[in-house]
Amino acid sequence: MTTWTFKAPLAAISMTALSACEGGQGANFFAGALGSEPKPLSQADMAGGAVTLVAPSGFCIDSASLKQRFALMARCDRLGAPAAAAAAPLGVMTVSLSKVAPGTTLPDPQVTGAALGLTEVSAPTGDDRTQIFRASGPAPTDELDGRHWRATALVNGQLMGVALYGPKGDAEVQDEGRSIIAALLNRTRSVH
Repeated sequence: MTTWTFKAPLAAISMTALSACEGGQGANFFAGALGSEPKPLSQADMAGGAVTLVAPSGFCIDSASLKQRFALMARCDRLGAPAAAAAAPLGVMTVSLSKVAPGTTLPDPQVTGAALGLTEVSAPTGDDRTQIFRASGPAPTDELDGRHWRATALVNGQLMGVALYGPKGDAEVQDEGRSIIAALLNRTRSVH
């Protein structure tokens, strides 16, 4: 693989990871967003309408977190919509978007993990449009486990970065994480 084909995806991954800091977000943002009174959404337009993010079953989008290139999701009952929570596991999911050039290829999970400072990258699956894997890294809050699920995906000209964290010591998100992220990507792609 030539070096120039790697630079664009790595730059996009870096921008995707950093977009969570937009508007003063970051670790303190996560603590505050879950304690506020957000309006839960099942879907939201992002990236100037290029992507309609559709939450997986039992998860809602926190409207207080929503930016053009960043969204936070949690189980719906945690965001004030108990009837929509169904049997979803407790978890927090972040989604960030970066515009990419046509023909951009996804880097493999090891490259993504290295670019984001993640360790223990494992269980990769995917194709040329989606890569889903497990990894370890700093969690947004002390209550969440650093072992989590990640994905990078190409959706309508955007590189989507997804992270799904569960509570410390709770195996439920660890067991279901891949299917939750896959459902998010399938639902989001189905509206385009």
